[in-house]
Amino acid sequence: MPELRVKVLSYNVGGHGARWSRGYLERIARAIAEAGADVVGLQEVHRGTKQSRLEDQAAALGRLTGMTVRFGRSFEMGAGEFGNAVLTTGEVRSTEVHPLPGTGEPRTLLHTCIGLATGEIDFFVTHLAAWSRWGRSARSVQIQGLVERLRQQDRPFVLVGDLNAPPGAPEIGTLMAAELFRMCGDDIAFTHRYMRQRIDYVFADPGWTTDAYRVIRSGPSDHWPVLVELHRKSQD
Repeated sequence: MPELRVKVLSYNVGGHGARWSRGYLERIARAIAEAGADVVGLQEVHRGTKQSRLEDQAAALGRLTGMTVRFGRSFEMGAGEFGNAVLTTGEVRSTEVHPLPGTGEPRTLLHTCIGLATGEIDFFVTHLAAWSRWGRSARSVQIQGLVERLRQQDRPFVLVGDLNAPPGAPEIGTLMAAELFRMCGDDIAFTHRYMRQRIDYVFADPGWTTDAYRVIRSGPSDHWPVLVELHRKSQD
């Protein structure tokens, strides 16, 4: 049976940092390129905001990395937009943005179907509510929306994102209790360089095997990217 292999990266790029550094996106792009991922899920991407110096960060990162890019808006920010994005060396065959429930800043789930040399996957990117324990109620509702959406999946999928909660948080427990996927690299210590907590994740449906994983301690963002290598024997 053919094997489906993929290297995925989850990276909260902290796009607002571009406001203070003209070389910010170039440093983000270098961190992405050095990881050598096939598919990259990005959070905190700005398009045309003051924080991005009015630049379309998704398009810029696509250009700087030479990868195909798709952006999914979560909400308007002034005259611009804020949301998630996908970069890939493969072919993006479809793109959907699903709003997540909850109060406060709107949050979404970006869903792309991606064709790679070894097969096709559904790839999801999300960024849940911030503010530590004060955002727990909003995250809990958003996680319910995530679970409802992913229960509809009948093809190989990977979910990545900044969930703004450590593995021991109750809302992460709720997410894992749905038994839709496994956490890749469950012994990763932390991904946020200042809070020194793990809040960035890669999850894969049970058909995947995790071959390798690591936190890449480089790049200008306050988050470090998480790289995971996966394979599966065949597409279910």
